[in-house]
Amino acid sequence: MGMPLAGNWWILAILLGSLVIATLGEEFWWRGYILPRQELVHGKQTWIVHGLMWAAFHLFAPWNLFVILPGCLALSYVAQRLKNTWPAVIAHGLANGLLVLIVVAMGIVR
Repeated sequence: MGMPLAGNWWILAILLGSLVIATLGEEFWWRGYILPRQELVHGKQTWIVHGLMWAAFHLFAPWNLFVILPGCLALSYVAQRLKNTWPAVIAHGLANGLLVLIVVAMGIVR
């Protein structure tokens, strides 16, 4: 955006905060609210329907579809199997944020 990262620690704080809010919001909505309701209709195969719908939710970035589809299905399967949202929250947060946080932090430290 034309702004130097070096020394601007506030950028890292905002990035981290938005990552946490977005990841928690998306996971608790999809895995915490939608998945249990889909299970009532689709039973044991819900993770497939849910994973495909979650991938479709990310069609705003269609170039990512084939990259994220396995993760969408895997997170849906794990959440349904374990009846627990937290593994998906952790995996989603790491997948979305780890690389970006490293790159931004390296730019700030310079």
